[in-house]
Amino acid sequence: MSRKVPKIKGIENDSQIRTIGNIYRRLDNSSWKINVEFEPGQIKHSLGISQIPLLARRRILNATKVTQPAGFRMVFDLKNSHWDAVKIKHIPLPGVARRQDREQWCFRIEAGGNQIYLPQLELARALILYEPYLCRLVMSPGGLLEEFDVQQLDDPDSIQINLLPSCSLPRHVRGDNELRRALAMIILDPEMRHAFDSISRYQIEYGKYINNYRVWQFRFDPPSLDQVRLTVRGHFDQTTSSMFVYEIYGLEGLKSNHPHNVHFFDPSFASQTSGQGGVVPVQPKMCADVEIDDDDIPLARGAQEFVLETPQIIRTYRNPAHTTRNGKSRPRSSGRQKESETDEGRNDGVIDISTDESSKIGQLIAGGIDSIHDQSDDTNNYATRFEAFNAMVEVLKINGCEVLLSKLRKLPEIEGFSKQRLEDGNPRCWSIQILSFKKAIFALMEVDTQGSNTRLSTLLVKQPSDDFYWAAVLPEIEKRVVRDSLKWPTKYLNSKFINHNVQRIKHPRNPEKNQDIMDADSVEHWAERILARM
Repeated sequence: MSRKVPKIKGIENDSQIRTIGNIYRRLDNSSWKINVEFEPGQIKHSLGISQIPLLARRRILNATKVTQPAGFRMVFDLKNSHWDAVKIKHIPLPGVARRQDREQWCFRIEAGGNQIYLPQLELARALILYEPYLCRLVMSPGGLLEEFDVQQLDDPDSIQINLLPSCSLPRHVRGDNELRRALAMIILDPEMRHAFDSISRYQIEYGKYINNYRVWQFRFDPPSLDQVRLTVRGHFDQTTSSMFVYEIYGLEGLKSNHPHNVHFFDPSFASQTSGQGGVVPVQPKMCADVEIDDDDIPLARGAQEFVLETPQIIRTYRNPAHTTRNGKSRPRSSGRQKESETDEGRNDGVIDISTDESSKIGQLIAGGIDSIHDQSDDTNNYATRFEAFNAMVEVLKINGCEVLLSKLRKLPEIEGFSKQRLEDGNPRCWSIQILSFKKAIFALMEVDTQGSNTRLSTLLVKQPSDDFYWAAVLPEIEKRVVRDSLKWPTKYLNSKFINHNVQRIKHPRNPEKNQDIMDADSVEHWAERILARM
């Protein structure tokens, strides 16, 4: 189901964004705003800079019905060549040059025999300004230096990002591996960092004082995007083979130029070590029950934070980094931590939130935005969790088993459940090995239970018939594993594999001094018990 843009207070229903103009602030105020023209016209003609992740030309705000994306869809590959910077008023497309945002800057790109005019703010929104926190931070010269410290490690392929005491990074970004990966690229990749820093530099260099305001037309230096594939929609003129882009929908094939393993050290994160209980994840909220108050600020409560479901930009990396989050370990509590009390909302049941920076004098609940859908194939990042299991499979192979299929899968995201993720926000995975042994076929399954009190046995299931299709049942099994809080779905398995073996094989005991190590004898005995059941 497609995601709608969250509702924004003070904007009429079914308002379309026609133009996006200057960024400005009052001289007696540090908060930046951006001019936005709506259709139909209305009193509100600007929004806080924190709303940039939601702003794209021809988008419908406060929609009361399902709408189709505006513009002609085009997919093209970028080449690492110089892009001309031109203003909208110089674009030779009928009607475009006369727009109210005609003074805003675009990049002129040649792709596939077409002239593409891409608003600079739209490219920055897709690459950098995908979260309100970054929209505010980018306006502060040296903002990244005040929030993060980069620490080189002995391993050249690993690096650590320390969150400084002054860091105001939202909790949902700290605990989301996809958002951490995008943030790591901004902090560590030299070209992305230059692109980020260039925004405040351009503001200082080209912004103007007009009456009681500081006013600026957005500009920045883009990173190298050679071989990146863009999916866009916009106004396409066939006679001139030219397009003015409204919105970017996909950025595929990004390349990060920094160490592969990125460790975020977050002093506020306490990894749990024993007992029961678990951290409470920041839960996304549907657009229908929350409304952004663009004129107020949130209270710095710490635990209370909503994440808004918004239209997402598909993103893939050619070399997806592996990020982790760690801090100081602590004992587990005897039960789940409680969120601070939620705002009961207005009389109409709608909860007002603010995407602005939190403050002690704020009144509203803090809100974040999840506008990235990372579809990178990164399962190799989690393969090391199955080293002992893979070593045991090698023993099975020596003893006559043939591996027909070896697959590592992430457990699926299911609303209302959290077991599909580890404490640090990385996905929990499971390994499936389809084996042939003595003319019979088996599926051998192992779930990563790292950080959980649950310890699933290895599951061995015999294939019921020659034409059985494993791909049809694996998605259902993994869904039920998540819903059953990391337990094998016994009833489902017994109903699906009637008169056929569904067997659980216990893991060997690990050495007491190091539960992460399994010696060779233990692996051999593990394999022997599985062979005995086949």
